[in-house]
Amino acid sequence: MFNKFTITILSVFSLLIIVFKPLDRTPLEGSRYYYNSLENIDNIRGEIVDNYDGDTIKVGWSRESLVPNTPIPLAGYGARKGVDFEGVNDSVFVKAVVFDNNLTRAAYVSMDLLIVPPNLDHKKILDGLSFDIDNLYLTASHTHSSIGGYLEGLAGRVFGGKYDEKVLDFITDKTVDALEEAYYQREKAKIGYGRIYASNYITNRLVGDSIGTYDPFIRLIKINTEGGRSAVIFSYSAHATCYGHKQRDLSADYPGKLTSMLEETSEIDFAVYGAGAVGSMSPRTRSKEGERRVQEISSGLYEKIYDGFRYMGAKYETKLVSKKIEIELREESFRVSKNIIFRPWVFKFLVGETPKYLSFMRIGDNLLVSTPCDFSGELIVPIEKTISNNQLNLMVNSFNGGYIGYVTEDKWYDKEDINQYETYTMNWHGPYNGMFFTRLINKIIEINEIF
Repeated sequence: MFNKFTITILSVFSLLIIVFKPLDRTPLEGSRYYYNSLENIDNIRGEIVDNYDGDTIKVGWSRESLVPNTPIPLAGYGARKGVDFEGVNDSVFVKAVVFDNNLTRAAYVSMDLLIVPPNLDHKKILDGLSFDIDNLYLTASHTHSSIGGYLEGLAGRVFGGKYDEKVLDFITDKTVDALEEAYYQREKAKIGYGRIYASNYITNRLVGDSIGTYDPFIRLIKINTEGGRSAVIFSYSAHATCYGHKQRDLSADYPGKLTSMLEETSEIDFAVYGAGAVGSMSPRTRSKEGERRVQEISSGLYEKIYDGFRYMGAKYETKLVSKKIEIELREESFRVSKNIIFRPWVFKFLVGETPKYLSFMRIGDNLLVSTPCDFSGELIVPIEKTISNNQLNLMVNSFNGGYIGYVTEDKWYDKEDINQYETYTMNWHGPYNGMFFTRLINKIIEINEIF
């Protein structure tokens, strides 16, 4: 007969088995999800070759305000504890740029949000528009001082306040409005690409610049229409965290200030920022926080972009491809110690489900790839070096509509004497994801080098 002590021990042991399990450290080469994901990319090779070269690309753009009429929570910092915004420091928008070559209609959409909502209904957005589901390329500015209320689950409530379906509907409706107007504004345009060195305003927040690296480049797409209008799409990899958790007013952070400065010039009518590889990357400024920090980084980047834009070339393009590729991942692996994780069902209960895919858009020889994560800036320059034909221009974005946490350089995964927020707290799918995503993006580059 079991005594009470034995029953208690067995109950605790059973509970531990139900809740926890060992971390899976199977190498990529021994993992089915790795090969399945590569195969998914390979499978679209034929579709691209047969359907990419159309008429001269037409481009149109538009924006819609994401400032609500009623108070809703701010998103970005758990320390805010779900408080509502109190005012508007500067506007936040959803911005859309539509490309059309009569074979493909594709849209680049960037939202001044912490992340693109993983529960966003893409089909609802595209209903009534002349776009396939593959042709919606999403990213976000990753401002930590914009509206929340659209993230489900316990983690969503911590970082984005109480969930309210009306907020998600509001974001959806504004996105539809921006896409519709951009579509009707399209006209033939010349398109160019620039890569501008801007190391003064970015630093490695994960391990520091002495042992780590950073992504020092602004990458931009220049657009000049036949009607005399001009636009710029650009990325940079410094986190939009100039405002801290004490900020209570809505703000697009430094990307919002920077785009406004660019649009005040006579050369640029429309500017849209999408977060680059912001994982592990922080703004480098003398000012520590707030408006002065926003002004410092915005002014510095403005000078570089404005000067570069004025002297960049542009030409008519006919190649246009947009694809969304489903990927598989290692099971959810939220660690409680170096080698023990919560079982996936516990993680899903706390965080919820998210779509898992990579997006890419090919505009002429300009290849944009959007990832479902905070993708580390340490991984970008090595990826660029794999481009073998020296013709493709690469821009990598974070926050494509799915969110799987941080993807960082693999060598930091088990390192303990660093700030482990990115590699421990927010690294949700086990080891080797830096190499995994690097190889997936390399495969996307490879299939785009054949035409």
